[in-house]
Amino acid sequence: MNNMLKTILAAGFCLALAGPLTAAEPAAISTPTVNAQAAGLLEQGKAQEAYDLLLPRHAADAGDIETAFLLGQCALKLNRPAEAAGLYEGILAKHKNLPRVRLELGRAYSDMGDVQKAKEQFLAVLGGSPPPMVGENIGKYMASMETQKNWNARASFGYISDSNVNAGPTAATVLMFGVPFQLSKGARETSGHGYTAGLGGGYLRKLKGDFALQGDAQYSRTRYAGMSNFDSDVLSGSAGLTLQKKTFILSLPLLLESVRIGHERYNYALGLSPQVMIPLSERLVANASVVAQKKRYYVGGGIRDGGLWSATAGAKYYYRQDGFLQASYRHGAEGTRANYLDNHSDGITFSWYTALPYGFALYLAPGVSYTKYAEAEAAYADSRKDTQYNAVANLSKDFPAAGLSAALGYTFTRNESNIGLYEYDRGQFTAQLSKAF
Repeated sequence: MNNMLKTILAAGFCLALAGPLTAAEPAAISTPTVNAQAAGLLEQGKAQEAYDLLLPRHAADAGDIETAFLLGQCALKLNRPAEAAGLYEGILAKHKNLPRVRLELGRAYSDMGDVQKAKEQFLAVLGGSPPPMVGENIGKYMASMETQKNWNARASFGYISDSNVNAGPTAATVLMFGVPFQLSKGARETSGHGYTAGLGGGYLRKLKGDFALQGDAQYSRTRYAGMSNFDSDVLSGSAGLTLQKKTFILSLPLLLESVRIGHERYNYALGLSPQVMIPLSERLVANASVVAQKKRYYVGGGIRDGGLWSATAGAKYYYRQDGFLQASYRHGAEGTRANYLDNHSDGITFSWYTALPYGFALYLAPGVSYTKYAEAEAAYADSRKDTQYNAVANLSKDFPAAGLSAALGYTFTRNESNIGLYEYDRGQFTAQLSKAF
C-alpha cells in the first residue's frame, strides 16, 4: 500500500477517535508523565526513544491500557507489526469495546499481509456506527488493501573491476611432484573489468491460518571485456511454505541453481533449506538454517558430482531501528566422486549495518573460514588445507520516490593454503544501480 495513503488514513482514524480509548471506561493511566513524554516523542518521529521509555512500564504493569496502546503504536512505527498486533490483542482480550484499538489492530494485520484479519477488525468498527470521517477512511483503507501487490520485481546494472578474475595464484612458480613449475601468464593472477546485470522477483501469498507461500527467483550475468571464458550466468530460485507465529518464523524452501561459465554449462544444484528465526527479546533475534544440495557438474567428466550440506547459526542485535550487528557460524561438508575433492569447512562471519543521513547506508562484513580436504592430490604429499579471509564493504543510497538504489561495493578475499597453487588475493569493486518495481 502507498505509504503516504497509509499515513493519511491512519491520521484520519486517530483524529476522529481522539480522546479516551473508550468513553464508557477511561484508560487506567498510572504513569501520566511517562505516557505523555512517550506520546510527544512519537509525534516528533522518535519511535525508538518512546519505545525504550514505555517498555519498562509495560513490563511492570501489563494491564495499563494506555501504556500498552502507546507501545503498540511505537512497534508499528518501528515496522514490527506482529509485536504491535500482540499488544492490541492483549488489550482487546480484556476490553472489547475499544474501536480505536481495533483500528490499529487492523492496520497491524494489514502490515503483516493478513488482509482477511484486517478486514474483520475494520468491519467490527463499522458495525458500531463510527463517526463519518472514520467510516470514510476505513472504506478507503479497505479499498487500498485490495490493490496491494503480493509480488515484487527488481533489476540492476553495474560496473565491475576484478583484480584476479581467474583466482590465479600470487606466485609465478609453484611446486608439483616436488619440482618447481613456472606458471604461464594465463594461469597466473589476471585482472579484468566489465559489467554486471541482474533481474529478480519475489512472491508472497497468505494461506489459511499462519501459513504463507513464498517464492523468489533471480538471474545474474557478469561479462568481462576480452575475457569471455570467465563470463558467468547464474539462475537461481527458491519456493516453499512459511509458518509465522508470535514466537518464531519457520520456512522450508526448495532450492534450484544453474550456472554457466564461459558460455558453457558448468553445474546445477537441487536442494532443500529449512530455516528458523526466533526473537529472543525486543532487540535480539536468533536464526538458524540448514542447506542440503545435490550437485552435478558438466566439466571434468562429472568427477565433482555429489552432495553438499551446511548448517548455519547466528544472532542479530538491533541496537537501533535502522542499525544492527550480526554474527554467524557455519559448518559444511562436500562429498564428491574423488576423495581429494571431498572436504569439510568451518567459518565465522560478522556484519554491521547502519543507516546514515540523507538516505545513505553502510554495510561491513568481515569473515574467516577454514577448509580441509580428505586426501592429497596426486601431485602433492599432503592434503590441501585453506584458510580464507573475506571482507565486504558496501555504501548505498536510496531514492524512494523513483524506486532506485545506488551502491558502491568492495570485496577483498585472501586465500592462504599449504599448497602454493591455491594461494591468491582478489579484490572486486562494483558500482551498481537498482530499480524496484
